[in-house]
Amino acid sequence: MIEYRPIQGSDIPQVIAYFMQYLNSGQSIADSIQAMWDQGAYQGYIALEGEEILGFMTACSGIVFTYPHPELEAELAEAVGEKPVAYCDALLVLPGHRNGGLARELAVRVKELLRQMEYVYFLVEAWIYKDGRAPAKPVYESMGKVVWQRKVDGFYRDQDQYGLVCPICGTKCKCSAWIGLIDIRGSGSKAGRGKRAGGDTEI
Repeated sequence: MIEYRPIQGSDIPQVIAYFMQYLNSGQSIADSIQAMWDQGAYQGYIALEGEEILGFMTACSGIVFTYPHPELEAELAEAVGEKPVAYCDALLVLPGHRNGGLARELAVRVKELLRQMEYVYFLVEAWIYKDGRAPAKPVYESMGKVVWQRKVDGFYRDQDQYGLVCPICGTKCKCSAWIGLIDIRGSGSKAGRGKRAGGDTEI
């Protein structure tokens, strides 16, 4: 039976290990996750089967991407104004457990958590693979109304300058991203609700 619970300190080493294996990896990411947890700034839910973590969705406060994109950050800051915004640090469901609704259930729980913390917006960075697929996009769209969005080709092209490595491309990443700002106060988009939202690696 799959269970869902808020992320705990004892989960952080495994979350970091999964991040390094399936998502953009690098020591700076591991250090950042640990530091945010230590500061009480790392929120989220995990999906468990027994003692095994099958997936997780995590969030932090602010307008932050995998690595800095100053122009986008400035544009988004102007768009949100004084309203509080959180960003999705990661959405991951392990291979073999995807397309079964875990990602959608994690998103529902994280959305409710963020609403309780009085966030208005959720900033998401949906990984677009080189073949054009963006598996996490419908999950994010299900969380609320998309009030700002942008597809950015080659979004991760400079990540090697920050010591980051793409699990698909290596140090010279050619993947793109869909950036969305979600108003989490209401229900999700019809597109998001109409599709079965399976999990996949993200950011």
